[in-house]
Amino acid sequence: MNTHLKYIEDLTLKAIKNVNCEKPPVPIEKIPEKFGLEVVEFPFHNNVSGLLKKEQGVIGVNQGHHPVRKRFTIAHELGHFLLGHEMGKDELVDDSFNMPYPQEREANIFASLILMPTDWVKKSVKENGMNDSLIETLAKEYVVSKQSATIRLLELNLIK
Repeated sequence: MNTHLKYIEDLTLKAIKNVNCEKPPVPIEKIPEKFGLEVVEFPFHNNVSGLLKKEQGVIGVNQGHHPVRKRFTIAHELGHFLLGHEMGKDELVDDSFNMPYPQEREANIFASLILMPTDWVKKSVKENGMNDSLIETLAKEYVVSKQSATIRLLELNLIK
């Protein structure tokens, strides 16, 4: 694991520890308040998942999105905040936009690591075993999408 990725993972583990969570699912909705941020739902256009307004201490999420999507958005925006990313004024996350910016990728990595911590996922896989319903089981256990669970398992080389 490279140094920067290790730094991001350490940051996620400290954030999880702030809410005394030791098993999935991570209560991602509670973590921002530990850092002085309020999560507020807004009626954004469907293409917009969320935004971070550092000055106001607000993470905005799209009220019309699925709860699993909202969790990822909160984690992503929290990642921007804790990683110290400088965002453009009132920058929105537009889902139709391909993410060429390194800080968007970093925020996604942060979100993935905080919602599905490495050691927890490895333990879950060991307990559940490799079977046809593993992805669905993990998605339910961690309250993430099947796509997120699949990507995380691929990242950890637990599936090919």
